[in-house]
Amino acid sequence: SSGINAEYGDLVQIHKLWCEYITQIGCRNEDIARADLHGCFLTVTKTMCPPLLRKSGIVAMESLNTFTIVDQNDKVHVLPKKGNVFSFTVNDEVVNIFGNNFLFRPGERIMKKITKQKMISI
Repeated sequence: SSGINAEYGDLVQIHKLWCEYITQIGCRNEDIARADLHGCFLTVTKTMCPPLLRKSGIVAMESLNTFTIVDQNDKVHVLPKKGNVFSFTVNDEVVNIFGNNFLFRPGERIMKKITKQKMISI
């Protein structure tokens, strides 16, 4: 069991917030590689496992090796990152991500970020 007890409807608000967040941080590869993908509407676009192809939903959980998504029918799918290509859309732009590049725990991946914002003293 994935341990996720979320319904799609509950995640829609998180997805809306995620859309605002990803628009702010940008869609360059280095930005996406460090982005928090919880709330992202993710689709499997390439896979060696045919039943996974085109599975899509909102990311409810990310672990070292998997994305756990909830689809529009409230079904939970655990998607292995390794060997799969995923996509999402931001402002009508399709962004592809390679699962092999995301084989980190999300906290480790996000913490690799070098802070670009400087503190401004008033």
